[in-house]
Amino acid sequence: MKFDLTRPTEHQFREGLISGLIAVSIIIPLLVTVNFVGHRPVRWVYIDAAVACVLISVVYAAFFMVLTSRKFDIATHAGMVFVMVCLAMAALGLIELGSSTTFGTYTPAVMVGVIFISIIGDRWMRIGIDVFTIGLIAVVSWVGGVRGSDLVAVELVYASTIVIITWITARTVGSLNRNVNLRHAINTLNEAIDGGGPGAGTTNADDIADVIRRGLPLVSAIIPADRVAAFARDGRVGRFTNLGTWPGGSGVSDLAKLAELDQALRADAVVVTTGHCVIPIGYCTEGELVLVVDRQDVAGSAQVRTEEGAALIAAAFLRVTSRANFVSGLQAESRTDPLTGLANRRTLYERIEIEMEHALRSETPLTVAMIDLDYFKRYNDKHGHVAGDTLLRAVAALMVSNIRGQDLVVRYGGEEFCLVLPETDILGGHHLLDKLREGGRDATTDVGITLSAGLTSWDGIEDITSLIERADQALYRAKESGRDRVVSIQSFTEF
Repeated sequence: MKFDLTRPTEHQFREGLISGLIAVSIIIPLLVTVNFVGHRPVRWVYIDAAVACVLISVVYAAFFMVLTSRKFDIATHAGMVFVMVCLAMAALGLIELGSSTTFGTYTPAVMVGVIFISIIGDRWMRIGIDVFTIGLIAVVSWVGGVRGSDLVAVELVYASTIVIITWITARTVGSLNRNVNLRHAINTLNEAIDGGGPGAGTTNADDIADVIRRGLPLVSAIIPADRVAAFARDGRVGRFTNLGTWPGGSGVSDLAKLAELDQALRADAVVVTTGHCVIPIGYCTEGELVLVVDRQDVAGSAQVRTEEGAALIAAAFLRVTSRANFVSGLQAESRTDPLTGLANRRTLYERIEIEMEHALRSETPLTVAMIDLDYFKRYNDKHGHVAGDTLLRAVAALMVSNIRGQDLVVRYGGEEFCLVLPETDILGGHHLLDKLREGGRDATTDVGITLSAGLTSWDGIEDITSLIERADQALYRAKESGRDRVVSIQSFTEF
């Protein structure tokens, strides 16, 4: 696996290190064995030096691992691997000098190190290993007795071969591993943003913001970044609201002012500049969503890779934000009356249960009211269902506009509505319902429709069904008493 030091992973480092150790553990013992099996004279000083190189590399690796056991820094570890490879190649050169074979018999083995670094290293590591290998071959050749034009020929052949092998390996295997790394990073991003489903108690914007916050730290593994920020644009005022940043605590107000944000949202396409990458990623209830990647200036092939990575990031976030919007829509549909847009009975029971717990904790009153349109059936039969539906929507809008933010109005069924009034006693509820009744009469004078209401307060003991039943009983009494009025029942003793 390639560890491009701009976006490495610990897994890639482990795989590369294991591959290198396997190669070295095979090639060096093999060469030593061939030396001894051939019963040729051995220059022990060089063999001892080769063994010393191997031992130094082992001690160096062990010492290094102990020092960095608590913190994994890929760039530092990559430097360690580079040093170990250089020591291993020096050992190969010394084995060559320690044998009495014709020069060049074992020298090609150093290509193992060149290929290894070409696969796992970045540009500077590849340049470094090429220079080291060419220099090592020059030293081995000189000590081995190669001089003059022969030395020049050896150096030219090996140098050109090493450069070509490095270039081919970097272009083929390196490119392949870069694609593997990219797929791995995208899979990791998908797993992270799929890690939690929409919460039952949160809004659509909350769900999507949570998804974005989980995914932001992984964007830099796909597109190298200094900062990453997500914004939601309110189309009415054209203002961008920050939904999350990486790294945490970094200021992103300057990113919200980039002209590329509007450009990307207008075109619904990724916009890549030398210093920024702007990616539309869907929408939520707060507005259109856009991701901004701030990085050092890049150009050329890096720009092409940025565009490819940005397209994959866009697809990942679009998939999960679309799903969150779909689930949120299903949740809203299952809790909403389709005619009036008010909450339905399912929401009513859930909300009353929550408000009962709140009333107990805070020792505050909880009042519930049932409201009915008087003579609605007569109106519906005379004017038709379309007119009746219009009237129901008008009354629903009237109620919503006259309640507090903490209150809840529900279409209970037909022409009947229910009000949940937290932290409100019977007197306060009666006052509100009289206001609604008078407003309803003013709004429906020309159609002859009035409102009747019944209300009650929770006694802290009874269940939800009993509470609603008592409010409904109060409504029945209002109907029986002549309609267009509010009747309250404080407790069951008043039945």
